[in-house]
Amino acid sequence: MSNPNDYTVGWICAIHTEYVAARAVLDEIHEGPEAISTNDSNNYTLGRIGKHNIVMAVLPDGEYGVSSAARVAADLSHSFPNVRFGLLVGIGGGAPSRKHDIRLGDVVVSSPGSSNGVSHSGVFQYDFGKTVQGQSFQTTGFLNQPPSLLRAAVTGVKTKYEERGHQIKAKIGDIFDKSPWLRKKYQQPDPSSDRLYHSYIYHPTNEERNCAMSCGNTSSSLIFRPKRGEYEDDPMIHYSLVASANQLMEDAVLRDKLATEKDVKCFETEAAGLMNHFPCLVIRGICDYSDSHKNEEWQGYAAMVAAVYTKDLLHQIAPHRVEAEKKIGELLSDYRDIAREHRDVAKEHRDIVMEDIQTQEEERRRQEEEDCHQLFRLTRHDRDVTYEWYKDRVEKRVENTCLWFLQHEHFQTWVKRDSGPLLVSADPGCGKSVLAKYLVDEVLSQSESTICYFFFKDQDQNTVRQALCAVLHQLFTQKPCLIKYAVKEYRKDGPGLTNSTKSLWQILQDATRDPQAESVIIVLDTLDECKEYELPDLIRYVESQFRSDQGGKLKYLLTCRPYEAIMSKFYNLKGAFPEIHIPGEEESEAISHEIDHVIQHRLNQLSKTKSLSANITEYLETRLQETPHRTYLWVYLIFDYLEEEDFKKTLKGVESTLITLPRSVNEAYERILSKSKDDPMVPSQILVWVIYLNPR
Repeated sequence: MSNPNDYTVGWICAIHTEYVAARAVLDEIHEGPEAISTNDSNNYTLGRIGKHNIVMAVLPDGEYGVSSAARVAADLSHSFPNVRFGLLVGIGGGAPSRKHDIRLGDVVVSSPGSSNGVSHSGVFQYDFGKTVQGQSFQTTGFLNQPPSLLRAAVTGVKTKYEERGHQIKAKIGDIFDKSPWLRKKYQQPDPSSDRLYHSYIYHPTNEERNCAMSCGNTSSSLIFRPKRGEYEDDPMIHYSLVASANQLMEDAVLRDKLATEKDVKCFETEAAGLMNHFPCLVIRGICDYSDSHKNEEWQGYAAMVAAVYTKDLLHQIAPHRVEAEKKIGELLSDYRDIAREHRDVAKEHRDIVMEDIQTQEEERRRQEEEDCHQLFRLTRHDRDVTYEWYKDRVEKRVENTCLWFLQHEHFQTWVKRDSGPLLVSADPGCGKSVLAKYLVDEVLSQSESTICYFFFKDQDQNTVRQALCAVLHQLFTQKPCLIKYAVKEYRKDGPGLTNSTKSLWQILQDATRDPQAESVIIVLDTLDECKEYELPDLIRYVESQFRSDQGGKLKYLLTCRPYEAIMSKFYNLKGAFPEIHIPGEEESEAISHEIDHVIQHRLNQLSKTKSLSANITEYLETRLQETPHRTYLWVYLIFDYLEEEDFKKTLKGVESTLITLPRSVNEAYERILSKSKDDPMVPSQILVWVIYLNPR
């Protein structure tokens, strides 16, 4: 049996993978200790590296963190009273950045220094601090430096490696030659599995597939890093600040924040429990990137690399220098005091830390949701035309118009239904867009439903993708809780999400079926101006949302011209909803009556601007209302003409003007075009603006 007094170096591992790698680098393994305290529950391995007698201990299975490490160190120091310093060796999470090229399999050694002008001991306890909104992380506690003996040895290893190279891979190969059964778990994995994701890419919860399948394996998901050169160290050894806490770091945003503010290169979970009571050095092989994409595949190799580095470090220390150091037993307080101190610290700071983490998580989630939401607006500059503008540019309805529609039995039935479509068709110029705007702004908005709309416009706003983005933007504005359905896809596709019509339809379907969506009404105006080849898919998707009783409380109101090519595509919906269609073309009498109200309204305006007498106004009203096949568009064009025409304000003068008025919309366009024969560009420009600015 071995004498505990013969061992001067303590080596602590957190998990059995680290313990196996540590044992593998021993030059020889000794028998167990003769006797240790009955209160010491640690598992020990005794052995030798060079001329140093080493005692190795591992944390109990399933335990990790500050308090567990402190308890193991305390028991070790009591059972092996001549131990002078400790080595905390194993795996950790890397914090790569533009400044530091950290990759899986690299080693990070805790090294005192300074970051952003602030000195540190090499280990930073990041749950022993606080965050203040809008400010950098503020440290509220400090940890001791490693003994000068270890720091001198680090300098020696660093110098040796720089002169001759570290040969770590070759040394690992020698270990495998002696113990080939270790090769499978502890050899270097395929470099292609070393994937660094953008911080906005999150690994889905409870996702069983690997990261390449569930999170993507393309440039939109991964950060590109060139292959290391022939004369670059691989693995690379980094000497820097190590961040320690009670919990694993799995937040890429917080990782990047601490890497930027503190120049942290590695995260781990035990060192903070030792530094102030157990003089030690922290050596971590990088097995993941401290994000949600945890990578157990690299743990064995990372642990082995760290163990081999530690062996090289011990070869830099002369045994007599170790014996000159103070015994840890003389420095270390009683275990109960250590454990109690850390419990008190944890209790004191737990609420602050959890609140900070929660605040950071909420801020990250809020920013992600805001970015995702803004994506659906499809505008990049303030001068870009928005979907709201296309609705707002439509004329407001004149009082006592649109009543024929509100009173229609099919509309009344549709209003009372929980879900279903309603199709309104009417000839050109009969006020479909005026009606749609009136319903959106004044009628449907009075209900408790969420109202979303889109006004198709030929050549400008005419794709299903634009329509879906506008509808989703409005839906998430009014129901922010539903943005989660978009964020899920946004995490996979990023800004490319809005280019996938299929994904947009799926988001809309999932969101509107959520009970929190409650009642949703989507108004799509002038379907006939949607791109012709996209319209069938639009109608098919609308139809698919009503195929089952899982449609939620979703209703569509659609308007279009009564073209057979369009109307025929609603055959299946008509079968399921017999009262789906309101044919405005069959309501010509009611619409003509309402157009008379528009004529009266515009005449009242004209009589004021032209100072017309009552009898002239009455005469104009009678003559205009006698015009057959009058439409809203014809009325707007006629009154635009009258407002610009300088006619005599007598019955004879008015009659002369009326004789020259166009009797149809087409004739009105021809008159406009004939006015600009001298400039061939003006007629087409005028025509575009007339069609563009006047409602249908």
